[in-house]
Amino acid sequence: MPIKVLHTSDWHLGAMLHNEDRKEEHKQFLSWLLKTIKTECIDALVVSGDIFDVYAPSTAAQKLYYDFLAGIIKLETAPDVFIIAGNHDSRHFLGAPSDILSKLKIHVISAIDIEKPENCIFEIKNKNDETALVICAIPFLREKDLKIVNPSKSCGTDSLLEQYNKSAADFYHDVYKTAKTKNAPVLMTGHFYLDGGMKSDNYSERAREVGCLQSLPAGALPDADYYALGHLHKSQIVNGKNHIRYSGSPLPMSFSEAENEKSVVIAVFGEDPDETKPVIQLKNIPVWQNLRQIKGSPDKILNELDRVKASGENVWLEIQVTDYEGDLFNFWNALEKEPPRESLLEIPIEMSYRILVKQDMRVHQNTGDWRGSDESVSLSAMEPAAVFEKFLRDEKINAENIDIFMKMFNALYYDIIVNENGGMEV
Repeated sequence: MPIKVLHTSDWHLGAMLHNEDRKEEHKQFLSWLLKTIKTECIDALVVSGDIFDVYAPSTAAQKLYYDFLAGIIKLETAPDVFIIAGNHDSRHFLGAPSDILSKLKIHVISAIDIEKPENCIFEIKNKNDETALVICAIPFLREKDLKIVNPSKSCGTDSLLEQYNKSAADFYHDVYKTAKTKNAPVLMTGHFYLDGGMKSDNYSERAREVGCLQSLPAGALPDADYYALGHLHKSQIVNGKNHIRYSGSPLPMSFSEAENEKSVVIAVFGEDPDETKPVIQLKNIPVWQNLRQIKGSPDKILNELDRVKASGENVWLEIQVTDYEGDLFNFWNALEKEPPRESLLEIPIEMSYRILVKQDMRVHQNTGDWRGSDESVSLSAMEPAAVFEKFLRDEKINAENIDIFMKMFNALYYDIIVNENGGMEV
């Protein structure tokens, strides 16, 4: 009998889009995923990291997660579940209930022991109690996991990058070598950049280091039959190899992903007895909240907004001015009043649109105008507190925590900067 694995990743439960709550979208996705697991008769679910958006997720985000797991347990034929920690996940928080969950066939792997590669290996049995698939559940690897020497030093040095890449590759080969003794196809997970992968944008996938791992050479990995990867939000194969895949995030994490079709991967092992690599199917994820970018001159943007308003579409918008000479003050003011919030009270919410982002994306900023677009402001022109607040929002910190962090920042700034300079303005 074939073994069907559903591969998904990067749920980012608790994430917001420009301060807009996405809890309902995530709830709809998890409900859809549960139904898909049931109707597709999935044998194993693999979630390749970034379950939550932040280390300390809100209670609402936690409820979504545990309600979903409860739904899995209640299925008449529940699949084996493999959840690995991503770089956004707290390994301690995610792994805390792992002992209990493992009794329910839900395996949470948040940390590894480099000396015991067998701890990452799980066997999926067929109806004859034979090993039909081996899953190597490897989470996001930190320098400490791999026993990198001097991990506190800059990751920009060639020696540290080389050491990390070698240690990570060696660990994957050690796990693979042990897994191959089971005489079954091997699926390996990972949460990292793999050379050849494509980012969606620099908003949701900033080119920051993930530990020291900016990208791992694809050729450094063993030849597993399928790689269930997480971290990149765009659904894609890597380097033209159908068995090396990022499932992508189920929701668009920025407006740049608005046109991307989101999906989960269903990998079917054993359909061809002479082939160990799986047959791949993509299952498209429904859209529960439309996003759209509108670009161009103010006149073009206003004309497009008229069409959106006439259609009654429920859509969140990002406005980008790319073509205009002159000051945008009146245009930004017009957008603030179009449509007035009060006018929506008698209109069903599904008939409204919302402008979440306004950006001045003109190449030549002769006027120095940046109204309505904090993204285009030079950091040197901003107060330190404003820079820190922008950082918190870029990092998608929960809105309720921003005020707490800002109070801490202001207190530290006063003590360290103002007091140290004798009360002088800095």
